[in-house]
Amino acid sequence: MIFSTACSSSKETIQYEGDTEMKATLKVMTNADQDYFMKEYGDMFRVKYPNIELQVVNYTSTNFKEVIEKEKPDLFTLSLKEYEQLAQEDVLYDLNTLIIDDKFNLDGIHPGIVDYLKQLGKGKLYGLISEFQSKAIYYNKDLFDKYSIPYPQDQMTWKELIQLAKRFPAEDGVSGLYMQNFSVLAENMSLSQHLNEVNVKDMKVTLNTESYKELFNVIMDAYESKAVVLPDIDTFEVYDPFITGTSAMTVDYYYYINNKINWAKEEKGDKFHLNWELATAPVNESSRDTSQYFTIGGCMSINAESEQKQAAWEFIKFVHSDEFAKAKSKTPGFYVPTRTEYTYNPEGKRMEAFYYLKPDVSSVFVDYELLPKGFYGNIRGIINSEGKAVMVDAKSLDEAMASMQERGQQLLDKK
Repeated sequence: MIFSTACSSSKETIQYEGDTEMKATLKVMTNADQDYFMKEYGDMFRVKYPNIELQVVNYTSTNFKEVIEKEKPDLFTLSLKEYEQLAQEDVLYDLNTLIIDDKFNLDGIHPGIVDYLKQLGKGKLYGLISEFQSKAIYYNKDLFDKYSIPYPQDQMTWKELIQLAKRFPAEDGVSGLYMQNFSVLAENMSLSQHLNEVNVKDMKVTLNTESYKELFNVIMDAYESKAVVLPDIDTFEVYDPFITGTSAMTVDYYYYINNKINWAKEEKGDKFHLNWELATAPVNESSRDTSQYFTIGGCMSINAESEQKQAAWEFIKFVHSDEFAKAKSKTPGFYVPTRTEYTYNPEGKRMEAFYYLKPDVSSVFVDYELLPKGFYGNIRGIINSEGKAVMVDAKSLDEAMASMQERGQQLLDKK
């Protein structure tokens, strides 16, 4: 399908400040359902701009271009892959012309994310992101204090973190690090080392390699020394070893605060005692200022062919404003705002751990849409089951890795 091209030298002149009483109908293309989109963004926007009607148009990865061609949306919310694609095809409006006058305060927005978007746009900024996910090390200060062990530091590697975990006395029933299971720890460590379990170009599984063998050996050593526990508990189980105070650390996303810590606090009340704090997620030794654990999506961009560019700019400007971020910061959420000053933080924790590092723009992520349906979950299951076999001495590591490779390739070859 051929896209007509357009660029930001459109006939329409967009003002930085539009009239809040302006009338318009704004067609928004998003993969979020209408109720969620309106609750998160639309309802607050309509309070300030009561005469701008929002029409939500949904799409999937399979009908992305068809929906653009048919619906001709004014505003997009895009994945990074989609953002980069449309920027290259000159479908998006260049926001630099609106932001360059410094009226819109980019300074408060995570600079690493802005730079990332500019890099994807070949130096131009075609969109903004209001929130993101990233990981951090959660640690139990009381356990560290009890055993006189120094707290984890920002910018530690996985090997350094595991060495720290080994200092806790397993004989006391305390482990240094909890991760959900073998596969979760392997995935976290492989991300920081830029390892992927599949080469999409050649359609080959790449698990039976020296790089993965070294990684799996580190995991097995940590497990056998009881520095790390991998209990393979359900994802939705609130009372994991970190929450119950038997593990000193875990590594997880920002939403762990809401899904686990706040949940336990709500359920147990005064009986729940967890003196926790944060450090940045583990990093690659060669690039300690970047993180591979940023999940960035929902990039808002204007269609260069839209006849409602002013209304679309008003929406983007509002959703990425101090005003909007401040309002959202009053309640806990599942994402970190890109205006990091307004992260919900009633207990005064080191929330900067989630945004101190920059997104790793060199990471090459697997596009699972090019692989058989369900491949991601299934390959995780294979890695976990084979890892568990090594943990219980049912297989040697070499046998398990050969099996991971064979079973994974069979999975990949399915049509």
